Amino acid sequence: PRLGKNYIRAQQHHSLLSVLPDGSRVYEFHPWEKNLALADTFVDTDVPIYDYLKELERRGENIDDYNTIWYYY
Repeated sequence: PRLGKNYIRAQQHHSLLSVLPDGSRVYEFHPWEKNLALADTFVDTDVPIYDYLKELERRGENIDDYNTIWYYY
């Protein structure tokens, strides 16, 4: 987001700052080009897993197909 390709699984590119009461996580993303140029970090909030599953269900998906999503980070 804004800073290049920062993936959640790329631990070196983000820090977990907080978990909000609704289950969403707040991350600080670090620029991947930190040794090339000065760039600010970017703070963003993800979607709570439950809300994401409800949206998939609303779109007609079988949410049982996503039962392993709880182990995603």
